[in-house]
Amino acid sequence: MKKRIIFLSGVLSLSMGFADAQVKIWSLKDCLDSAFKNNVALNQQRLTSKISKINFDQSKSNTLPTLNFNDAETFNFGNTFYSGGSQVIRQNTTSNNPSLTSSVVLFNGFKYRNLVKENKLNYDASTLDIETQKNNLALNITAAYVLVLFEYDAVTITQRQINADSEQVARTEKYVAVGQTPEDSLYQIQAQLATDRAVKVNAENQLQLSNLQLEQLMEMPITPFFEILRPELTAIPQNIASSSAEIYRLAEQSFPEVKSAAMKTNAAGVDLLVSKAAIIPSLSLNGSLGTAYYSALSRVSYQTIYQNETIGYLQNNPSENVVGPVPVTTSNTQHYPFFNQFKDNFSQLVSLNLSVPIFNNFKANNNIRLSKIGVESARLNEQAVKNQLRKNIEQAYTDQLAAYNNFMATGEQLHAETKSYNDMRIKMNVGLVNVTNFLIEENNYYKAALANLQAKYEYIFKTKVVDFYTGIPLTQ
Repeated sequence: MKKRIIFLSGVLSLSMGFADAQVKIWSLKDCLDSAFKNNVALNQQRLTSKISKINFDQSKSNTLPTLNFNDAETFNFGNTFYSGGSQVIRQNTTSNNPSLTSSVVLFNGFKYRNLVKENKLNYDASTLDIETQKNNLALNITAAYVLVLFEYDAVTITQRQINADSEQVARTEKYVAVGQTPEDSLYQIQAQLATDRAVKVNAENQLQLSNLQLEQLMEMPITPFFEILRPELTAIPQNIASSSAEIYRLAEQSFPEVKSAAMKTNAAGVDLLVSKAAIIPSLSLNGSLGTAYYSALSRVSYQTIYQNETIGYLQNNPSENVVGPVPVTTSNTQHYPFFNQFKDNFSQLVSLNLSVPIFNNFKANNNIRLSKIGVESARLNEQAVKNQLRKNIEQAYTDQLAAYNNFMATGEQLHAETKSYNDMRIKMNVGLVNVTNFLIEENNYYKAALANLQAKYEYIFKTKVVDFYTGIPLTQ
């Protein structure tokens, strides 16, 4: 039994070691790449962009000539009027009429040319919409990533408090054993140690929840081996822009949502020109090649011969007949072969078609009115996008200032609490203060440490957001 337990322990240790070897450490860039690849909404936007590309390609192809082959096999039962022979045919017949037709628009009020411009603008805007969605997703990923970093350090701080209180419990047990410290002091420190362990469990739970949030944003299944790269944050950024207006001036020129909104406004203007083309005459060139076959059609040949027949009599002697050659024509009806008919019936046609719109139930005019409304709507949307970007930047800039001030304030508080805690710990070790006062000071110190840690990561994230609006990638 003992050997069995040792064997199973060895296998378990080996499997755990193998699992640890397979753990991937996720950097912020890795998290962003995973989210960009797997996010459903982002992939849907990519499909929307592909549709816009197809529409753009089709608008360019609209200017090319069309070419169509048509064929119809007709079966007729009963009487059929044959116009070629001006007669009624009392039999079942078949006919075949193949044709090759082509058409090209020569002029239609520049509708096709403007459609190309409109769809090109819409396609370019759709590619920028992908970048906008990636930016929004990147901000969410970065916020979740920074939160996980904070939770890691929060667990570290709670463990430090556990270690300090564990040492204090061991020291107090010795003092109690020799009668130097009352036993209730030991109970207080032990109770504080139990509280510290509960706080650590809560911090670890928060870490798991933060990991879960990050993994879900990355669209990946939760894994117990998920771990992120924890960079050394030795230098806290101190650069703060002079004003939010300066940041907005830079972002307005480069951010994809602003460019996309501007392109959509231009596309709406071009769409108005497309609508106006409906009230302009259009000219097209058409051509066709065709032939026909009719089963009831026969090939008739005629043969004329001259026969001697009585054609009159002599005037002075009616009894004497006059004989002369008389033409006699006979017809010969033969089957008209299929391919011979195709060859004989072959025809060509070329036509210029002019269409002048006069009245179309006000459809064209109403479409023009709708397009004008679309232009105004696009302009308002563009302004709304700019306003939202400005508000976001103003909020981010204000948040950065507030986070910086909070970080500085909590830093001063932590500095003061550190000195007070160290002094209290020395006095506690020599018995100059009671346990209650020491534990109060210790809790104040660790609260200040957690507050400063939270303020630090809050300031780091807010600075990342502001840098992002100035054009600095989030991964830097």
